[in-house]
Amino acid sequence: MRYYAFISGLPDLVFDEQKKVHTLREFKDELFTFLSWRDKSVLRKLYLKHDNDNLLSYLKTGEEEMRFNNMANYNKETIMDMVACVKDEERKWKRKYPKYLQVFIHDFLKHDETPKFFWEDHLSTLYHNYLLNKTRNRFLKEWCELNMNTRNLLTALSARREGIEYDYLIVGDNEVAKLLRTTQNPFSEIIEHIDYYESIRQIDEISDLLEKEQRIDTFLWEWMEDRLFFHYFDIEQIMGYLFKLQIIERWRILDDEKGKQIFRTIIKELKGKAKIMEKV
Repeated sequence: MRYYAFISGLPDLVFDEQKKVHTLREFKDELFTFLSWRDKSVLRKLYLKHDNDNLLSYLKTGEEEMRFNNMANYNKETIMDMVACVKDEERKWKRKYPKYLQVFIHDFLKHDETPKFFWEDHLSTLYHNYLLNKTRNRFLKEWCELNMNTRNLLTALSARREGIEYDYLIVGDNEVAKLLRTTQNPFSEIIEHIDYYESIRQIDEISDLLEKEQRIDTFLWEWMEDRLFFHYFDIEQIMGYLFKLQIIERWRILDDEKGKQIFRTIIKELKGKAKIMEKV
């Protein structure tokens, strides 16, 4: 389905104090007033990451201290009902709830000892596997793999440099994740699976953490620009805008003025690369 009027009216994503830009909450509220049922289903899978955070917070801290993100699909009562469904063996898991959440709740409740892994990583693995298996949207699948591969490669490269074992820190079960977990020297093989390994390796070499975060976001932004070049007025263009909003809002939360400065640098670099491409 095409969304000509909505996408044409979206403001450019730059830090400009004089220009109104959607917040993530505003953007979601507006989207769900006109998206088709199929496209809403795609975005709900994306917003599940906030349900993951809410569920984990509830399981770790209980209802009173639970940190609730209102960007999620499900309200607090629904999250509590999911946990109750797993606790009560006589109750059936509701089909409208994603199956991977049932698996995670069961694992969390039944684990008597401190696990060797992080619960956040276990939930992330289940979620990424769910996205890759349950969505037919190619752009969302590629975005999911890109983020998973970027996170895993940076973790592995950093751990190898420090002489730390990292197999339990790898999330997901795609080909890159499997190679990182099971192969003694996986990087030579990974080069054959993804064409951006060298970009990730260069980012890993940056010692300044703020600069490294900037370069990661620049890399993700460039990837989106490239993949969306031939998408006009469709759900992929809307998802790309959403991902960019997430990058902007993350820097704003980090530090308002520093975030603006970093983001202007990202935009300046991208514009500079675009001019070089025009001359080629």
